[in-house]
Amino acid sequence: MTRKTIQHLVLSFGLITHLVQLVECIAEPVKPPVPSEVVPDLRRVKPTVVCIDCSEPFDTATHKKVLKGLVDNSYIGELRKALYLQDSLHQFESKAHFDNCDFDGAIAYIDMLIDQVNGHVNGAQKAKKAGDSAKTQAAAHNAFFAIGQVLHAVQDFYAHSNYVELTEQSVNRITDLDVIAPWQSEGKARINQLRQDGRKGLVSGFVFWGFPQLCPLGSMSHADLAKDNATTTSGKVKVANLENLSQYDIAVYLAREASIKFLREAFKWWPLLKELNGPNLAFDVLLDRREI
Repeated sequence: MTRKTIQHLVLSFGLITHLVQLVECIAEPVKPPVPSEVVPDLRRVKPTVVCIDCSEPFDTATHKKVLKGLVDNSYIGELRKALYLQDSLHQFESKAHFDNCDFDGAIAYIDMLIDQVNGHVNGAQKAKKAGDSAKTQAAAHNAFFAIGQVLHAVQDFYAHSNYVELTEQSVNRITDLDVIAPWQSEGKARINQLRQDGRKGLVSGFVFWGFPQLCPLGSMSHADLAKDNATTTSGKVKVANLENLSQYDIAVYLAREASIKFLREAFKWWPLLKELNGPNLAFDVLLDRREI
């Protein structure tokens, strides 16, 4: 083989390598930008406002009054901050959003966050006993932040999986749908039961920038399955047997009910948090600001 032939082969190999790299760059989907960390004013987002262990729901006037009082509540501020920051701090983690069929990871993540809350509350109790109000408040702030992270994950179960699609035809009233609690043993067992039927069972959408990616090949994309707003492919589908509600409306209902259920349990587990915060809570439902 002559030197000239070798040079031609080297040049050809270099050109082929360059073309392969170029094709890979073109074929690689562009990851979405990191979402803004700005948390909107509580009065602008039409939040869910709930009083834990109150006998009657709020009327409109009381709702407005309670909401006004919660605007400057620092504990609610931390909870809502966590709800929003999950999309920026944990943008690429499947477990934080029930993405990519990572149900085991998401359940373990929720359990870990609950352990974190417990640790923060224990710290707050020790600080309170020692008369250190600053450390008490700081530890309680951390606890409410972790609670907000739990709520985001719990809500994403309904928005990012096909749970709504699997169950919506089995009832005629939205209130008859089962609210799954992924932090409870019964909820974990139900999720695992629903997953058993392969592609016909419980799945969540494929997110190309999220890891790990555990869905079967050919699974629906997150963009097609997500119900984070009323205009997504799945979110805008109307369900005739449920008063023509959209799948987004159904996901919102389930996410809200699951969130309230968790908050009620949280105040029973950690009464100090209720003592510091008061019985009234406000939170946002179904947030996904990852441009999907």
